[in-house]
Amino acid sequence: MFPEKLAMEGMSLKQGERCKAVTVSVVLHSDGGIAEYSVENSIIKPTYMLTYESATELLHLNLEEEAELRLLSEAATLRLQWRRGQGAIDTSTLETRIKVTNPDDPEPMIRLYVENQAEPAMRLVSEMMILCGEVMATFGSYNNIALPYRGQPQSNIDTSAFDHLPEGPVRSSAIVRIMRAAEMDFRKPTRHGVLGLPGYVQFTSPIRRYMDLLAHYQVKAFLRGDSPPFSAGQLEGMASVVNMNIRVVRRLSSSSLRYWIIEYLRRQPKEKRFSALVLRFIKDRVAAILLMEVGLQASAWVSVGVQVGDEVKVQVEEAHPRDDVLSFKEVP
Repeated sequence: MFPEKLAMEGMSLKQGERCKAVTVSVVLHSDGGIAEYSVENSIIKPTYMLTYESATELLHLNLEEEAELRLLSEAATLRLQWRRGQGAIDTSTLETRIKVTNPDDPEPMIRLYVENQAEPAMRLVSEMMILCGEVMATFGSYNNIALPYRGQPQSNIDTSAFDHLPEGPVRSSAIVRIMRAAEMDFRKPTRHGVLGLPGYVQFTSPIRRYMDLLAHYQVKAFLRGDSPPFSAGQLEGMASVVNMNIRVVRRLSSSSLRYWIIEYLRRQPKEKRFSALVLRFIKDRVAAILLMEVGLQASAWVSVGVQVGDEVKVQVEEAHPRDDVLSFKEVP
């Protein structure tokens, strides 16, 4: 991640201002497949910016003056259907977001909210990002550009084995548990079975992800008529270092997120009841649960008769963030 001032001011798209960008344009077939595409360096002027909440609200209102947003949503739905037809696996779930104000204070302010990846606005953005990734893989392959082509050999997963599980987080969590890690090829696209794509390049977050930034270096050089600065071998070497650092960062990020979630729960009234979805049974009546209002997976003993997919009420039994202790109990 770049320094905040550079990332938020110099590099980000800003409402009402002329901004440099890479524009990926796509024409879709009626079934959602790609008919035509173009990739160009561009200058754009964003009309206005929306939060996910505002976009979801506008989509629900279905206003006539927001026809473009509705068209994008329809295109996203079409793309999702097309990818599912190509074997894509739906892994959407709930994601916890934490904002801590003055973390060094004795009692910092904690704001927790949950993003549902299945919400219309989240789906729209996700599908457009995935579409961009497919286009960049096709573009790179056609023009022999060394890029971080991502693949995931999941095409042999028989998702019908999970049909007995309720759609949504229960089924997604079961599938994610058997998925293999993504792989990279730097010379040619490789199938991404989970996304249902013949090839995929992460390209939409050059401010946040270093490999996306390297992909931009490669593509923008080609668009200028120059040779891409890095060979496939050089990209592979850089990726190995980046991936090692990413693992460390993710581990630290996960620990930090868990700490603040536990602290948030510690502050809640003792009698507060949380809705929890039973994902699976770990042993006997000990179940893996998903706290719907928090987006956190945990475990709790549940009573006889409760089944996978059922919703139960739980209370926090213990919450000690510094000791990484968090336990729940089922309540009537």
